[in-house]
Amino acid sequence: MKHIAIDALQDALQIGTEAHIIDVRTPEEYNEGHIKGAKNIPLDTIPASVDSFNDEDEYIIICKRGGRALQAAEYLDNEHLNITVVDQGMDDWQGEITK
Repeated sequence: MKHIAIDALQDALQIGTEAHIIDVRTPEEYNEGHIKGAKNIPLDTIPASVDSFNDEDEYIIICKRGGRALQAAEYLDNEHLNITVVDQGMDDWQGEITK
């Protein structure tokens, strides 16, 4: 599992990344605003959703402050997936958001 700072994620998205952004907040939090293109898979549904992840793709996991993202990333990393966890979260996001 790798780690990325929120500003480095913003830079990577501006340049263009093939990674899938996974937002593990609740649907209500996600609907208040999220990174464009991010997919909402709430933390409590990660175990049931693991089959939807491809082991050849890269996934960047984000939440509100970093705690839930780390939990999800640890679980997915144990499944031998290519996981990067955002050390901060949407509370620190300075880029554009989509509702």
